[in-house]
Amino acid sequence: MISRHVKNVSAPLAGMVLAGVFACSVALASTDDPDPGGSGAATLSANHSGQSEEPAAAEEQDDAEDAPPVLPSDCKPEEAAELEYANGRIPDEDLCPLPQEDESLRADAAAAFYKLNAAYHEEFGEEMCVRSSYRGYEKQEELYESMPAGMAARPGNSKHGLGIAADLCGGVEDDESAEFAWLEDNAEEYGWIHPDWAYSNPYEPWHWEFDVGQDG
Repeated sequence: MISRHVKNVSAPLAGMVLAGVFACSVALASTDDPDPGGSGAATLSANHSGQSEEPAAAEEQDDAEDAPPVLPSDCKPEEAAELEYANGRIPDEDLCPLPQEDESLRADAAAAFYKLNAAYHEEFGEEMCVRSSYRGYEKQEELYESMPAGMAARPGNSKHGLGIAADLCGGVEDDESAEFAWLEDNAEEYGWIHPDWAYSNPYEPWHWEFDVGQDG
């Protein structure tokens, strides 16, 4: 019965049926393709590119976090030499904080120290160690009275009281260390010196000063 019915179908009608079946097959194939037109390759490429950029961005962030600090924007080194204060009497607002906690210097000395600190960090992978920097008059008086003769300047005469000296640690206190040798070779380039007297009278390899024209 079914066989006879098919035989009686006209040729044009059979063609239409076949065409409909073909169109349906194409439509179904297209819905099965999650990426018609080949756009999936571009999407995959974009995703791959994003994955390669993420580690690079993370690496840049790590580098920024590891980099030593820069001079605070409110420090004014160009004005420092014009300010006149008695030794040990520099007000806090005219001192600049160093990267090391609770340490500070006159602004021009601090600006030079930040540059020296960055170069030191590049060489040794760590920031400079500072044991003492600016000292107020009372602090200098306390040291002068408690330390052996000659180991602390008389109050009112210390380079620390001018905000241009720093006593360093972290190896610098040993004149045979790589840190001390590096500073001898490079500190002057950044405006810092180890004064002549500190080699012998008294001997203080840890004592370094911002160069304002004093004897070496």
